Amino acid sequence: MSKNGLTISLNEVLFYFTRAGFGVNVPIGVSEDFARGNIWIAQNGFDPSDCSILALDNLDSQKSSLSIQFEKSKDGGHLFCSEDKVLSAIQASVSCVDWLEFNGLDGGELKVTHVDCPLLVVSVLGANQCRGIKVTWTDRSKNQYQVNLNDDTSWEIIASSEDPILHSNYADVIISSLDSSNKTSISNGHLKKFNITEEKLKTLNNGVNVGDKWPEIYEYFSRCLVKSSAESRASGAGAGLVDND
Repeated sequence: MSKNGLTISLNEVLFYFTRAGFGVNVPIGVSEDFARGNIWIAQNGFDPSDCSILALDNLDSQKSSLSIQFEKSKDGGHLFCSEDKVLSAIQASVSCVDWLEFNGLDGGELKVTHVDCPLLVVSVLGANQCRGIKVTWTDRSKNQYQVNLNDDTSWEIIASSEDPILHSNYADVIISSLDSSNKTSISNGHLKKFNITEEKLKTLNNGVNVGDKWPEIYEYFSRCLVKSSAESRASGAGAGLVDND
C-alpha cells in the first residue's frame, strides 16, 4: 500500500506520532504530548506530517535539542536551549504548558528563544485547552504570526503574509494574555478564523489527510518496531496466529 496521499484516523495519529517521537529518542511522555498536539493540528485541517517533520528531522540530525532551561526575566519567564542548538518545539511545547499551569500569565509573558516549529508549540497549548492567550513570533523569513486562542470554541491566525503557518520556523515565540486592547498586533494582517467544533466534526467525518511527508514520519515510527527473529518471537513479540495465542 502506498504511503502517499493517505487518509488516517485520529487514533492512528496518536499511535504513529507517539512512536515517531520515540524513534528520535524523545521520552515517551513527551512523545505522547507531541502526538496529542498533532491530533489538534489534524482536527483543525492541517497535515500533521507536514507540520512535524522538521522537528523530527532536527532532533535526528542533532541540529535541535530537548535540553531546556528556565530563567525569570523582568517581563515574566524565559525558556531557552541549554546547549548551543535550536530548541526543539517538541520539548518547548510541554514546558510552556507546565509553566502556564503553575504560573499563569498574571506575572507577565513567557518568551521561548529560537524554537524550530512554532505551530507545534501552539498545537500543544490548544490540545491542553489553554485559552485567553496569544502566541506571537517573527520567523526567519521575517513573516509575522499571531495566534489567538480565544476560548473553547474558537481560535484565529493573523499573519503578515500568505505563507502557510505550518511552514513557519525558527523564531522567538512570546506567549501573553489576550485582551481586547492587544488582540491584533499585526497591521493589515491576513485573518483566518477557526470554529473548533466544526473543524473537529469535519475530521471525524472525513479522516486526516497526510501528504508527501508521511513516508518520513512512518520511517521514524518504524524505528520502534521489533525486527523479527527467533529470539524476538520466543520473547512474545509479534501477533499470534490463532485467537488464543
